[in-house]
Parts: sequence; C-alpha cells; structure tokens
Amino acid sequence: MTPDLHPDVLERKTLPPDPGLVKSLGMHHSLESAVADLVDNSVDAKATRVLITFETSGGSPVGLTVADDGRGMNGEQIDEAMRLGRQRVYESHAQGHFGVGLKAASFSHADTLTVWTTPDGAHLHGRRLFRGDVQQDYGCDVLTPDSFRTGLVEYLARLGTETGTVVRWSDTHFPRTTVSGGTDWLDESKTRLRMHLGLVYHRLLADHRIRVELEVLDCDLNERGAPEKVSPIDPLGFTASAVADYPRDLVAVTGDDTVRVRCHLVPPRSSGPSYRLYGRDGAEFQGFYIYRNDRLLQAGGWNQVTTGHRNRALARVVIDDFAAIAGLVRMHPEKSGITFSHELQQAIVDATTGSVEPAESFKGYLERAETVLVESRRRQRVRHPIAEPSKGLHDAIRRTIRAEIPIREDEGPLEIRWRRMLREKFFELDREERTVYLNQRYRHMLTGGKTGLSDAPLLKTLVFLLVEGLFKGQHWGPRDKDFIDMWDAVLSAAVQVEETYRDGGKA
Repeated sequence: MTPDLHPDVLERKTLPPDPGLVKSLGMHHSLESAVADLVDNSVDAKATRVLITFETSGGSPVGLTVADDGRGMNGEQIDEAMRLGRQRVYESHAQGHFGVGLKAASFSHADTLTVWTTPDGAHLHGRRLFRGDVQQDYGCDVLTPDSFRTGLVEYLARLGTETGTVVRWSDTHFPRTTVSGGTDWLDESKTRLRMHLGLVYHRLLADHRIRVELEVLDCDLNERGAPEKVSPIDPLGFTASAVADYPRDLVAVTGDDTVRVRCHLVPPRSSGPSYRLYGRDGAEFQGFYIYRNDRLLQAGGWNQVTTGHRNRALARVVIDDFAAIAGLVRMHPEKSGITFSHELQQAIVDATTGSVEPAESFKGYLERAETVLVESRRRQRVRHPIAEPSKGLHDAIRRTIRAEIPIREDEGPLEIRWRRMLREKFFELDREERTVYLNQRYRHMLTGGKTGLSDAPLLKTLVFLLVEGLFKGQHWGPRDKDFIDMWDAVLSAAVQVEETYRDGGKA
C-alpha cells in the first residue's frame, strides 16, 4: 500500500545506497576500537573465551583473526551478519547497535574479510567479502566447507568448543616494515590493545564472564607464541575514595525521567593503571564514564557539560543506566564516545542529591574535587626535578616520567643509545652530547633479539634514573667520576654473569 503523499509531492522513488559508501566505512576506527567491535559480536554470541591472533610473515604483520566459543551462526544468520547496515531489533543486552560494526571494523584495517562459523559443530558456514567487490555491488562469496573446515575446527578445538565463530582479516593495512620495526609495531599494538580491551570490558573480565587472550602466529614457521591474557583495568578500581562520603549519587531530571549520576573522587597521588589509563596522565581522563550492558563506551570527557581543568583531575562520573539516557544521546559508530543532547547537559548541570543529606549539587561536586586536589598538593612532598628523557626511552615511559616528576628546564634532553665498546664496559656517558651509551655487545642478549629504537625499556629506564643526576651542572668532579667508574664496574660484572647464565654455564 502506497502511503499518502504530501500535496507538493509528485511521486516517491526508492534510491538504493551507492556501494561506494563503503569507502568511508571505518575511517575513524583505531586498531583497538576495531578489534573491540569484533569482541562485541563475540559477547553478543554468549562467548566465554575470545582468542585474538596477530599473523606475521617475513617479520611483518599481515593479518588478524578473532575466534570465539560463542553460539555460532546458521546460514541465514551469517548472511545477515555480512549484510551492510542490516536493520534488526537488537536484544536489550546486546552490544550491537548500528548493523555495520563487523564490516566497518574490518575494512578499517583490511581489504578482505572472511568469516567461518558453526552453530552445532556439524553445519559449517563461510563467507568472504572483498572491499573492492563490496564497493561495486555488495557481492559476498559463499565458501565451501571443505575450504575452511580444518582452520575452523583447529581454532574451536583450542577454545575447547564445537561451536563458535572465526573472523579473519587479510590484505591488511598494517605496516610492512623490517623485522625489528615490525616487532616494535606489533609489541606496541598488542600493549595498546590489551589496555583498551582490559578497560572496555573490565567488568566482564573481572566477573569471569569472558576471557580474552592475544597471541602471535608466525605463518612462515606455523608457530604460535604463548597467549597473553587481557587483565581488567577498572577506572574506578581504587581501594578508597579521596573523601569519606564519596562516591555520591546525584539525580538528573529530564522531563518525567531521571538519570542517576554517580560522582567519584579519585584518591590524590594515584598512579596505578586504574588512574593512568593507557599509560597516560590520569588528569586526561576526568569526566564521564558511560556504560552500556557493562561495556564501557566512554572513558572521560565532559561532553560540554563543563570544561576540563587540571584541578578536576580527581573527578570521574559514572552513568550506568544507558537505557535512561538512550533517547538523549548519540553513540559514535566506533563506540568510542557519546554526544549529549542539550537537555541532558542541562539536567546534569542541575543535578542534586535531592532529599538525601548532606545535600550536594553537581557544581558543588566539581568544587569539592578541585579543593581536594589543591589541598593534597600543599601537603605533597616536592619531588626533585630530573633530566628530560629523550630518544632511546619508549614514549609511554617518557610520558610517565614527565607526568610524575618535574623536568629540569634549563638543560637539554638526555638520550640513550647503543654503541660498541670493550667487553669490560657496560656504559659510557657523554656529557657534551648528553647521551648515555650502552654496550652494543650485550644488546641481543638483553633484548632477546627484539631490537629497535625503544628496546630494552626496563634496563634503559633503570640506567636513566641511575645516571641522569650526573648531567646537572657544567662538569664532573672527582666524586662524580668515581661514581661512574663504580657503577660501570658493578654493572659490567653483573651483565657478564648474566651472559654466562644465558649461555647455559655456571657463574
């Protein structure tokens, strides 16, 4: 039945979407948000285990696979999963929202998407999308079960299940680099991904509702590294609050509905992973923490309710009831943030504890957060400034040092490099070049062969903290030189003993 047309309408046409719109799919996805989108599908499939595999060839990353032990899909379900922007009613507990997650996440980092699945261990279904084909006609390949049976069964066996799904990215956009450069990218990517998944799914991981692991597969040797478990990172996981009567619940009123806003005050001088999310300064993550079905959608940010300020570093606000705000927000397709309506913004600004004593308002909460931080700074013992870390130390370490310790501003940065020297030497210091040199002879042993600009992060950090104070002033006196000789002699002896142990001998 044709609906009644408006008087000024001549006719109604159905205009199918241009397949070229796939070119923009996933353009705002990071690797972490893209993989998290795939894990969302695993969660919706009732998976209890997820295995993420980075595939390498020739030392470079070439692919990625996400396998789960969920309920799998039948033929109709996998067709719908591969359909672009499919319209369906999502269950209230589902993480899916737009119907483009699998495709957008995959095509953000790969040109080929392959899915294998089985709902019962007997009926196997495989589909494959090529980015180029999708851009032309939305075409999807139906794979013969024999072409992927071995691969699917192998993954499911490793997960201890007969049902589940495997999503594979190939023809990826990962960097094609040398062995050492590829290793650096892979190690850093795994670290960021573990942090992101640990944060986003911290509730599910902590309650053992799901287990997520990362591994690396060397396709040339068909060898897998040991799986690395993703641990939960709770952004409110502090043993105590900064103030005894916190956290406190405020009530924001929007029309006939209410939204509970739980206001936390992070303890001053917090420095663990719950505060320093992603290894960055915790002050960057003040603001709202918004959950949907126990999945964290937003980690910090004030959504134009107020502005960020260094003195509000301790303020973290949780909104847990997504259903209460669903009609007042827009979720970003990458699930990396939320946009508030003006109505919700004003409701939170006006939020109070209502009849609950002692009375508190949202403005009062922000003022309390600022006061607690300012007072803690007055009581805090002043840390002595150190040299600015530069090349040779990993970016994450340099960020942490700058966030935790004042930097001496009247001198240049300090680098750490490797260079060849006598076996009896462990390090050399060059005051003019402001460089710490480590003995190249021991590099392979101390890094396990995984060399790069930021290799041996623990060793370099310890050496940096040990010697950076010697680069103050204009020259080294006898006492400074004696310290250098003493430390070099001791560390040289230690590294030679280490070398003996590594070679299988006895010290």
